[in-house]
Amino acid sequence: MTNLVPKSIGEIMEASVHFWIPAYQRGYRWTSLQVTELLDDIWEFHQMDPKKDDFYWLQPIVIKQHENGIEVIDGQQRLTTVLLIAKYIQSIIPFYQGTGYTMLYETRAGSETYITNIIHGELKRNENIDFYHMYNAYEIIVNWFKQHPEKNAPLYIWQRLTDQLKVLWYELDTEYNAIDLFTRINIGKIPLTNAELIKALFLSKNNLGENTTQHEYLKMKQIEIATQWDAMETRLQHPDFWYFLQSTQAKYENHIEWLFELVTANFPQTIDFRASYSTFHAFHDEIERRSEQGESRHDVVDALWAEIQTLYYQFNEWFDNRQLYHLIGYLLATSHPIQAIIKNAKSMKKDKFVKSLYDIIRNRLRNWDIHELSYDRQQGKVKDVLLLYNILTLQQDQYAKQRFDFDRFKNEQWDIEHIHALQSQVLIKQDQQLSFIRDALTYVEDASLQVRLKRYEREVLQEAMDVEAFEKIQQQIVDYFGEGYSNHISNCTLLDSKTNRAYKNAIFPKKREEIISRDQNGVYIPICTKNVFLKYYSKQTKQIHHWNQEDREAYMRNMLEVLAPVLLKQKESQVS
Repeated sequence: MTNLVPKSIGEIMEASVHFWIPAYQRGYRWTSLQVTELLDDIWEFHQMDPKKDDFYWLQPIVIKQHENGIEVIDGQQRLTTVLLIAKYIQSIIPFYQGTGYTMLYETRAGSETYITNIIHGELKRNENIDFYHMYNAYEIIVNWFKQHPEKNAPLYIWQRLTDQLKVLWYELDTEYNAIDLFTRINIGKIPLTNAELIKALFLSKNNLGENTTQHEYLKMKQIEIATQWDAMETRLQHPDFWYFLQSTQAKYENHIEWLFELVTANFPQTIDFRASYSTFHAFHDEIERRSEQGESRHDVVDALWAEIQTLYYQFNEWFDNRQLYHLIGYLLATSHPIQAIIKNAKSMKKDKFVKSLYDIIRNRLRNWDIHELSYDRQQGKVKDVLLLYNILTLQQDQYAKQRFDFDRFKNEQWDIEHIHALQSQVLIKQDQQLSFIRDALTYVEDASLQVRLKRYEREVLQEAMDVEAFEKIQQQIVDYFGEGYSNHISNCTLLDSKTNRAYKNAIFPKKREEIISRDQNGVYIPICTKNVFLKYYSKQTKQIHHWNQEDREAYMRNMLEVLAPVLLKQKESQVS
């Protein structure tokens, strides 16, 4: 049965704890930089003039009971350094001569005595590599204090060290495989996470029952929470569920940690999420605060766990409801704070909650005139509207089961694609010129233009055409397959950057062919992008290789129809 409690260094020293460092661990190895940084950090904490209930937290200490003492699984480097600092201060402050805690390295006979008498350790410093590093660290500590301008620094450091320097005391069950955990933390360089520490806090025997003799009850409660925890984490690890809610994976090794962060918004204290283990400390402090107000620890943990579960089930309901999935997914994808959505969901009936989502989107678009949006002036808004257009197109098809793929949308790079290419830089290389002409020949239906293109092809092969001449040909071809060079939203669509950059500014039919091919091969093509290149919106479908003014107007009409539920009245204007 694991147990997790905060302990001050002073508590550990007063208890005269006997630490045992097993043979599977390497010896003491902290460098000058690490020792100096610890002293500098403690001194910086002192200069902040901390209040009595402010603490400087070291990384967690992971231990278990052993016949030789308290087996240290993780934290021996920190514990040894703190002990060396204490030994120096004890040597120069006569009124404190307590024994403190002790440390025995299984592979170093005499290590306990050596550390206790470190002030005289120079004679044996070369006896083994551990003694060498211990004495080097001690010398660094001595020199740090000697070079410090504040003559009372040892006294101040001692006060902070014993009263306000704390560790998370993470005690494992005696049956736990210590070597496995040591390997994970130290060899794999994977520290304990906020989620793991909170789990230990929730499963701690101190927090699950007032009477620790209720062994069977505690065991069943631990199994219940652990099982629910694993089920939630498994669900949150599914990409389709996670990326509906979130836009990043990197920040959270355990995705459940995000739920804990969200719940801390209800806590009265301010939380600095930049600090190490801030979420864990927030939960620990909340349990302490409420228990001091008279609530039992068991009831507090039950209430906090119920909050986590309620939030998780709320997210599941959103995900499973197709309408909520699309509306909330859009808002989260465009950086609307999830806390505001959660607040509305808690305080409103479902119909009013759905209306509130439409209202949020409507307010977002309130001052946007969709008719006037242009790629060259308002890229962000164009992309935002195209995203919403794709999402609502799927949402409004009541008979389709397809949902917008937020997983792919958030994990791939997306461009605003010009349906009919803008006038691009003239192609200079022979292979590019030949490819461009041959692509055009595949789709050109005009006989006279075909003849000219074949002549141009021969001239390029014979290197008989200069750049200026090819530029005119290039423009003729582009004009044949489309009208004008518009940045207007009616000539824009969403496309993944790999597809977009694969064909760059190709002619419309070449783009169409490429998109159909990629769609058949499993590349995610947004529904409206697919519809555009299949000429789904156009009344005249005989000219499938051209994108003209009528096509753009039909596309724009459909866009406004789909967006109508979230648009205020838009003025009528011509598509340019």
